[in-house]
Amino acid sequence: MIDNSMFFERFLQNYRFKKVKKYLIGDVLDFGGNEGELKKFVKGKYLAINYDHSKMEATKWDTITSLAVIEHIEYEEVFEIHQKFKTLLKPKGRIFLTTPTKIAKPVLELLAFLNVIDKTNIGEHKHYWNKKEIYYLAEKTGFTVSKYRKFQFGFNQFAILTHK
Repeated sequence: MIDNSMFFERFLQNYRFKKVKKYLIGDVLDFGGNEGELKKFVKGKYLAINYDHSKMEATKWDTITSLAVIEHIEYEEVFEIHQKFKTLLKPKGRIFLTTPTKIAKPVLELLAFLNVIDKTNIGEHKHYWNKKEIYYLAEKTGFTVSKYRKFQFGFNQFAILTHK
């Protein structure tokens, strides 16, 4: 969970929201949605899921967001979750994800050490993804990467995944 009381954490979260808000179409499942801060940008039904994944299975979704989440999950489990997303996403739906790049790791660890960002949050990072791995994730779970781009000086990346 993101500690929104920290200025820089809030800044980074809002930056991700600016990246994603134009892609929020219809009903949105916000996977790893913290306290539901993204809801204000959603026009359809909205559900933030953190640890209890059973709630997300109740309906089909137009958009699934996973903003700064997959780095907190064991590598193999991310594939299992995206296979589940395949069944939850409407046929023309898409997944929008952001995750720090590998070059961000020492910078994030330094910022955490200096108490600029949440130490606990950074300490929970299990894997830093690269572009090739994101494309591999999409391929192995039945998606296509329809858009990929780095942002924040290459320290972060986003991808839009759609059904094959």
